[in-house]
Amino acid sequence: MDSVLTLRVSMLELSISSNIEAVSRKLSALAYRQLPFAEARTVTELAKLAADAEKNALPQVFDNPTPFTVNSVAVQAARKGSPVARVYIRDRAAQYLAPYEFGGVQYLGAKPANLVPAGVSANQYGNLPRNAIRKYMGRSDVFMGPIKTKHGTIYGVWQRPFLRERATDISGNVRQRKKLRGRHTLGADVNTTGRLRLLIAFRPPVETKKRLEFGERAEAVVEANFDRVFGRELARAVASAQG
Repeated sequence: MDSVLTLRVSMLELSISSNIEAVSRKLSALAYRQLPFAEARTVTELAKLAADAEKNALPQVFDNPTPFTVNSVAVQAARKGSPVARVYIRDRAAQYLAPYEFGGVQYLGAKPANLVPAGVSANQYGNLPRNAIRKYMGRSDVFMGPIKTKHGTIYGVWQRPFLRERATDISGNVRQRKKLRGRHTLGADVNTTGRLRLLIAFRPPVETKKRLEFGERAEAVVEANFDRVFGRELARAVASAQG
């Protein structure tokens, strides 16, 4: 059976069978018998090296990728008699990473749009904190919808301004004023700018421009490391057989 390193995301199979065949013709009888063990170990170790390279390259495509994205790169080890190891991206992450390998529009899943923090703090990965929209929509001075601006219509989550001096303010601002009556200072979460504040912008998905180069990178890793890894694993297999 050919020794194969399979990359599921790029649908690419990197075969090292020709390398193995060239080496096997020069082996002793003992080393030849241990070849299946060495093959399986070699493709597994090469798969691990390729996976590490893929993980290390993710920050070149995404600014500060989340641990979930980085750790979605996984390895399925080979076995004796089935010298096939796989480097792949787990299904959930593969859905939104695929356009960065093959091209196409960003995958947003259940999200209505890209949720871009504007007047709110992002987490350390540049994303909205969990349940951020639910938190803000629970406030009486916040609403969701389109607003015409000088830059065009922006759909998002907006915060109404708090105007202390207006006794006839409508709906949410009246309730907010009553809630804050008696305070000498307003909290940092109150909009005192005098105009609407954009908290979260909704932006439509766009065509991806950056590429993961998942397959090309793994192929380069295999080519650069085959001789070293196979030599090491064959030596270990022979040493094990010799006791």
